[in-house]
Amino acid sequence: MDFEEPQFHYWDVFPKTVKVSLTGWSVTIPLSVRGAPTGQIEFESADSNIAWVDEDGRLNLGWQAGATVVMAYDSENRDSVRYIQVEVVDYGQNGGGGYDGYGYDYPT
Repeated sequence: MDFEEPQFHYWDVFPKTVKVSLTGWSVTIPLSVRGAPTGQIEFESADSNIAWVDEDGRLNLGWQAGATVVMAYDSENRDSVRYIQVEVVDYGQNGGGGYDGYGYDYPT
């Protein structure tokens, strides 16, 4: 009996979720691609007013409040996709809490 070698194909993009406060200036977060994508990674944002990925693979956000999803494709034919959930939170002028950028979400 002949067995073929299993063909495992793994790749992913990190971080998977990003949450920042509305800042009025761009917050830039480098994205990390791990594993072995089949081709050149292409990024597409569902709402580029909230977040977009530049040509160097950095996530840019912070200008506008809202939530969106950024899709990462591992080739032009878009056979395989990974998702990054993005949220920019506007805590308002009253300073009632806020996200410190280091993973702690202050209560409002």
